[in-house]
Amino acid sequence: MVNFKFVSKIAPGLRLTVGICAFILALLVYWRSKDFYRNSQPIKPDQSTNAQILEKTLTASQIIEEIRHSNYTRIESGKLLAVAHTQLNEVAELLGHHQSYTSQSKLASNKQIKEVCPESFQHNEKSQDIYFRRGGFKLQKCTDVPEFHTLLTLVYNFVHYDSKYFQHIPSIFHDVNKLYPNIRIIAAIPDTLTLNQADYKDTTIIQLKKSEAESSIWRNLIDRVQTKYVYIGRNVIKFTWFDRLERLVREIGNLEASVVSGAYRTLVSGVWSNGCEQSTLSNYQLVYRHGYVISMEECLVCHHVQGPFVAKKSLFQEVAVKAGVSSTSAFAIWFLKLKNLDKTVVSCPDAMAIVTDESQQLESTHRQWRDLAFHLQVERIRMNSSYVLEYGCKDAGTTCSTKGIRQVGKALSKCCMKELSNDIKVVMRTCRENGMLCQLNAGTNLGAIKFNSVLPWELDADISVHHSNLTAFDKLKSNFLAKNSGFTWKSYQGHVNLFSSNWKVEVYPHVLVNLSLPNLSRTIIEFDGEYVETALSPGLFGRNLYGKEIYQHVQHWSVIAKKDAWDIYSGHVKQFPRCSTPGHHACLDKFKPDGNLIFKEPIL
Repeated sequence: MVNFKFVSKIAPGLRLTVGICAFILALLVYWRSKDFYRNSQPIKPDQSTNAQILEKTLTASQIIEEIRHSNYTRIESGKLLAVAHTQLNEVAELLGHHQSYTSQSKLASNKQIKEVCPESFQHNEKSQDIYFRRGGFKLQKCTDVPEFHTLLTLVYNFVHYDSKYFQHIPSIFHDVNKLYPNIRIIAAIPDTLTLNQADYKDTTIIQLKKSEAESSIWRNLIDRVQTKYVYIGRNVIKFTWFDRLERLVREIGNLEASVVSGAYRTLVSGVWSNGCEQSTLSNYQLVYRHGYVISMEECLVCHHVQGPFVAKKSLFQEVAVKAGVSSTSAFAIWFLKLKNLDKTVVSCPDAMAIVTDESQQLESTHRQWRDLAFHLQVERIRMNSSYVLEYGCKDAGTTCSTKGIRQVGKALSKCCMKELSNDIKVVMRTCRENGMLCQLNAGTNLGAIKFNSVLPWELDADISVHHSNLTAFDKLKSNFLAKNSGFTWKSYQGHVNLFSSNWKVEVYPHVLVNLSLPNLSRTIIEFDGEYVETALSPGLFGRNLYGKEIYQHVQHWSVIAKKDAWDIYSGHVKQFPRCSTPGHHACLDKFKPDGNLIFKEPIL
């Protein structure tokens, strides 16, 4: 019998999943039990086999647990579940109940009409060809497929290339013709460059002005394609047999992929990359991470690919490339749309394109991504662990006055939060410089202890001044009304409101402001990069003020129709209201109403 005592030693979080796998395994064995009884062969695994059974069951359990707690797409989860299924299938085989299964992708590929001759792996120890010495994939000969040139059109956009690369363009056309006779090429060149179209076989050359947006040119070229597949030759500067176009087209069918790319290397510096990236767009931030989670048929599953790629022409009719923007922004937006639609994008690194040496200067890259920042309201783009692009309020379209930024169910933009936190810091700094006792109060203190900033759904600010200082605070009116302060002032009976362009800061007298202990200085807390005064014990102050589960989240009391700020936590179910713009990356209802890390930079 299989010894399942190991379950007690597993982390508690995995036990439920292990139990699920064990249950599935039991069903698997039960439904295959007819063969067992027919043959009257009892299952007696030896110690080694027993260890393998436990190991494979645990592996399947860990995979399912990973899916439960990670932000994988449906396709990524499906591929991981296929791995878990394989592990359980192998367990059944070890138990003597083997039944072969064909993977879902293979079943799907068998239904595809074969359009490209298949490959076969050949082992050849004596070959002197370094790429096939120990074996290699070679294209098989077949006659039951259409001619390749009838399937694919190559499109290139050279209009915005640096002029130093213009000399390479004729070679690209000639090399394509040599390797793929009769294949169609459609290329755009700047109107300052003259090439005789008659010199290049099966090639259409279009002269366009550099003033035309890169993405609009791509749309123009793609619209002219009449074949089923299109090759998007982004940044290509040399064409060789390493491009392996058959491989890219074949995997669209084999993997049911929407986009198939390959690796790339730069022409001069020789830098190679598999071009596969994962992406997360959340809360006004876009994060890319180079790498992959799943591979299939020696191809990497990606959210975004950097190099040239092949796709069906119909995909661009279903998901159009945005016009009027830079090429970098257009395709980045396009790949994010494909991710949202759960389309499969892969990179097969055994195919390799040769591309231009892209400028690594911050200004150039910053300009290329600015259109995406504005279109998607992204204030921060992380390209890798050390390279981050920051966009201001106007570039990202995220000022507090921008329509839709301050809506029910949406987090505030970082830009809008910064405006409020700056107002708060100005008031606190003014109090300090004039010897007054002021401290953060109510929701502003709550934001400080939970986020070290304002609450991401804040509507105003609350500051307390010692009751004996209120008259003195009134005398600071001229300071806040100075031209460079940006405030207007309104006095009420017992408190003052300060108004900036988009925010209100309420200043109330409070007797607890002078509460202190002997030999202890005032408590200060980090607040958006600056230390400001707060309650002696801000955590205790917040808990006693609001009641239960204050570190979970609810939106502002006026939004959820409560009578005041002290009514929103005690006995209230912690949840965010429905987002007023569903699908936006800042919708609060897609976040768990707990924790602060989810509102920081997304983690892949």
